[in-house]
Amino acid sequence: MRMSYAKAILEELIDVCKGVRYVTLLLENCRLINVFTGEIYEASIGVYKDRIAYIAEGSVEGFKALERIDLKNKFYLSPGFIDSHVHIESSMVTPRRFAETVLIHGTTCVAADPHEIANVLGVRGVEVMAELSRNLPLKIYLWIPTCIPSVPGIETAGAELYSGDIASMLREDYAIGLGEVMDYLGLLKLDRRILDIVKVGRAYGKVIDGHAPLLSGRLLDGYISAGIDADHEVFSFEEALEKARRGLYVKIRRYLLESSGFIDKVKRIPDKSRLLLATDDTPPDILEYEGHMDSLLRRAVELGLDPIDAIQAATIRPAIHLRLNDIGAIAPGRIADMVILEDLKDFRVKRVYVDGKLIVDDRKLTVHTESKPLPSDVLNTVKIDRLSSSDLRVKAPITDGYVEARILRVKGLETEIFVDRLRVEQGIVDPGRYAYIAVIERHGRHGGLTVGFIDGVGLKEGAIASTVAHDSHNIVVVGRDPDDMISAIEELRKIQGGYIAVRRGEILAVVKLPIAGLMSDEPISHVASELRRFREVESMLGVVDPYPIPMISLLALPVIPHARMTDKGIYDVDKGILLSVIVGCES
Repeated sequence: MRMSYAKAILEELIDVCKGVRYVTLLLENCRLINVFTGEIYEASIGVYKDRIAYIAEGSVEGFKALERIDLKNKFYLSPGFIDSHVHIESSMVTPRRFAETVLIHGTTCVAADPHEIANVLGVRGVEVMAELSRNLPLKIYLWIPTCIPSVPGIETAGAELYSGDIASMLREDYAIGLGEVMDYLGLLKLDRRILDIVKVGRAYGKVIDGHAPLLSGRLLDGYISAGIDADHEVFSFEEALEKARRGLYVKIRRYLLESSGFIDKVKRIPDKSRLLLATDDTPPDILEYEGHMDSLLRRAVELGLDPIDAIQAATIRPAIHLRLNDIGAIAPGRIADMVILEDLKDFRVKRVYVDGKLIVDDRKLTVHTESKPLPSDVLNTVKIDRLSSSDLRVKAPITDGYVEARILRVKGLETEIFVDRLRVEQGIVDPGRYAYIAVIERHGRHGGLTVGFIDGVGLKEGAIASTVAHDSHNIVVVGRDPDDMISAIEELRKIQGGYIAVRRGEILAVVKLPIAGLMSDEPISHVASELRRFREVESMLGVVDPYPIPMISLLALPVIPHARMTDKGIYDVDKGILLSVIVGCES
């Protein structure tokens, strides 16, 4: 995108620089962070309407200004922070509530991939997110989701998107590019569906975001040759370096940032222009208390990265990657998105300006965001038939005896399959020491249901359930007692989505997410409080869940090794096949 101001403002800016017109705002004596040269020096910044007019070094006495603010060389002035890869739905709040939160932390622009709501509502979901993102002080661009569902034929999403759908959305003003191309294996196999989608993105000249964990060598080259511009699914310095050397923008998430020795190795790269900072998924409790891009900046510097390098990775580099040429730097003609920082260690935000207007002052918003009415189809997405506890028991093809059953075992973020011998009584498989897991299609498409067994969750009693279940967001429920599992499912139907914890029929914790079963329009502090309570109850029930995103939300995601459960069966991720729970039996 080129600088988008009209001829009139161009002429006015020139007059301002000549001293003919007054600037709207003059920020005097700041410590300017120049992201082009990597310098910090004393300067004064003249802002006219929504644009930066000039940068003055030395005295500005006699300069014409409607408002002057003297920063007395105590504060740093940085471009507003830009997050080039984020899923707003993971914050569990609407775009306006998300904006209220991240602006306080200095983020002024995000490129958001709404593939969570697209998995529930398809094109309609993207349109809803676009409408909810309009007229906010935060600049929100949307990646157009490419992999809905993430792995075709393996699970039932609320919709499927094809190249024609993608083309129609790419024409909209909110479209920044093609969202993460997760089906990298399909692309390499020249699968027609994903190939046509990528071709559409290239035909429109759009940025194409990637998702190719551990892809290397000539297969990586093939993936990049399709037109992929960036990747955030990177798990080591060596992987990051290989991808950067091939021209990909590497988006560094918290996990990679924290990996052993990563920053020390990054510091040895002569040119870091392909390295960006991005958040990806941040739940509301962490977003509220740790922050957003400022949290990544803080941690990167704490680990040894030069503050200028860190700021460049959160400003000018993502702007260049996203082709947003009028933001990302403090320079004449650029949009006046600016952050006043107290220091370059903790990155404490003093003030935030967006389009030249003061939006945050002393960590408080100066503006009010308006709630927008939501249509009924967005608020009624949990469409399931009533179930009984008998539906959540595993049936055997024999009356009595034993079966060989496939069990899911959770090992960190990965899940594997193993087989165990379980007792059968009156046609029902006894779970023994294992918990039940069920995945229930909730989009009203065919009512698919898989029930199996899971190990390694730690649940000792009760049940937990959620409609936030990446990526198709069906209902996932894990429990020791099918009656508690039914109580959890019914509560999800009642509140139309969220997280539930139940013990002996009593609802112990609820996170209400009625918007597509993914989000709430309550303030983030409210949703964060509900989520903290859910985590506390999980722990009380014995669940081992140390991850930012609740573990139950990842048990059905069929792009994480090595096995997952979907509404169609157990999915062997490595082999790409669906499996039944029962392997064999003996009377």
